[in-house]
Amino acid sequence: MSKVGPAVSTEPLNVPALQTRYFQHLADSNVGSSEGGTVFVVKQDIKLVVVWRNMRDESNKVYIDITTDTNINWNFYKTKLTTSSSHAEATNLGYKATVDIDPNSVTPNLTAKLEQA
Repeated sequence: MSKVGPAVSTEPLNVPALQTRYFQHLADSNVGSSEGGTVFVVKQDIKLVVVWRNMRDESNKVYIDITTDTNINWNFYKTKLTTSSSHAEATNLGYKATVDIDPNSVTPNLTAKLEQA
């Protein structure tokens, strides 16, 4: 598995209500696997954590969480990916989130949605 340097930003990404945000994770799963994650600030201390794993010879996986954790434990989420699938859901703190990733593409799109529960 290839390793890359630290993220461009370690600050949470703010997304105003009823807005859409896009970003691109540059990776090459043809070399083995690529993992990534991002945190969106929902409201004050509420965060949406989205993590994914893009693999060459296995199905791609995603995991999603709604949390108030101040520090994000990326090792916890990496472990969660091992038993996840290409679809995940979470309901917590008055919100519902879903995330999907193309299970077979080496350059998959990932779609996440957050709404009030």
